[in-house]
Amino acid sequence: MKKPIVVCVILLIIDQVTKYIVSTFINFGHFINVISFLDFFNLVNVRNTGTAFSMLQGRNFIFSIGIFLVLILIIVFLYKSWDKISLLWRYSFCLIMSGGIGNLIDRIFRGAVVDFLDFGINSLRWPSFNVADSCIFIAVCIILFDILVLNRKRV
Repeated sequence: MKKPIVVCVILLIIDQVTKYIVSTFINFGHFINVISFLDFFNLVNVRNTGTAFSMLQGRNFIFSIGIFLVLILIIVFLYKSWDKISLLWRYSFCLIMSGGIGNLIDRIFRGAVVDFLDFGINSLRWPSFNVADSCIFIAVCIILFDILVLNRKRV
């Protein structure tokens, strides 16, 4: 098995296990303060039926179909281009796949995405997110860094 795919599977498992733990041990809508200085970091139990930053709430089915289609496109792309793209891009697309699959599992089996990481300073909060969201964000940052800073040829 290719190493980026192994990383994808491991991150998917971490995502689902952390969501299960949060859903089991933190009541819905409640939080546990982890870093109390300026109320910097909390573990929360919230649900998101929308997209990034909780926009467009209530469209879970539409986003599920969209995520599924994007995942199919990525799988086809990786299958056809695996030997032609850099290792960095392979890992990046596998990160996107693990995040997409993790959030799709939530949408199908939980009816919404489980978000639990809450950062901010007092009342100024970043929207809650999860491991899957982090994987997607990191992958996009890596791809942008590769294109804009390292000036590598696009796929």
